[in-house]
Amino acid sequence: VYTTNRRLWEHDERFLEHLHRVTCIAIDMETATFFIVGHYNQIARGALLLVSDVPVLAEGIKSEASDEVVTREFARLHLQIGIEAMTKIGAEGETIRHFRY
Repeated sequence: VYTTNRRLWEHDERFLEHLHRVTCIAIDMETATFFIVGHYNQIARGALLLVSDVPVLAEGIKSEASDEVVTREFARLHLQIGIEAMTKIGAEGETIRHFRY
């Protein structure tokens, strides 16, 4: 999964070639800030990402219909995995750090 805050990357042929070279199967644009702030503040971080489309392939671009299928078939399981992971982390006594921006 390639994480970037770059907008309109889909129209940059050179960037698309790079994604294919590194065998990228997904683009994440939402968690970049989360990871940057966690890194800066030395806070352990992670993300559970549900890949709903593969925009580096023409047939993988998200549509309303494909989004409905992913939501119907995977969202509940994905949420349960996240809840179980956070419950386990909480039970094992992970410390919470205050952070700066």
